[in-house]
Amino acid sequence: MKKLIALAAALLSVSSFALSANDTWDHIREEVKNDVNLVMSSGYSVFMGTTRTTAFNVCVNGENFNTTKPFPIYKYVRTNRGGDNDNFKKVIVGYEILSFPISRVVTKEICYGKNDNRCKTYTEVETQSVVKDITISKLVRRGGDRDDKLVELFTKSYEIPACN
Repeated sequence: MKKLIALAAALLSVSSFALSANDTWDHIREEVKNDVNLVMSSGYSVFMGTTRTTAFNVCVNGENFNTTKPFPIYKYVRTNRGGDNDNFKKVIVGYEILSFPISRVVTKEICYGKNDNRCKTYTEVETQSVVKDITISKLVRRGGDRDDKLVELFTKSYEIPACN
């Protein structure tokens, strides 16, 4: 009986504590998906123009990121009812593979106060990283919500692969 209890306790503790930086990304993602107490850091998102997606959903195609699966294209249509307050509803009209440059020139404006005419415009090059450092953490629950704590298990790099 004692052996059975020990075996059951060992099996319950194996899933998240056996997870390490040596595991494949497929295995790590599967464990995070199946365990609500495991959390992946937010530093792995990729900006694709109108939306953000994870680094796992994109590939590198020359100087651009491409999504690996089609994303929905939305259009706002007028409805008689059932939409937002202004009777418009967002409808999917198709799907497409998104493409967005890894580096781009962005124009920004800085103003020094409310209603200030002394705004300055400048340009800079924004480059998204092809290598993402992703931290895997475990939520440790200790009674109340205030006592919950994220414990970092490990950090592993993920290099966004080239498109096929």
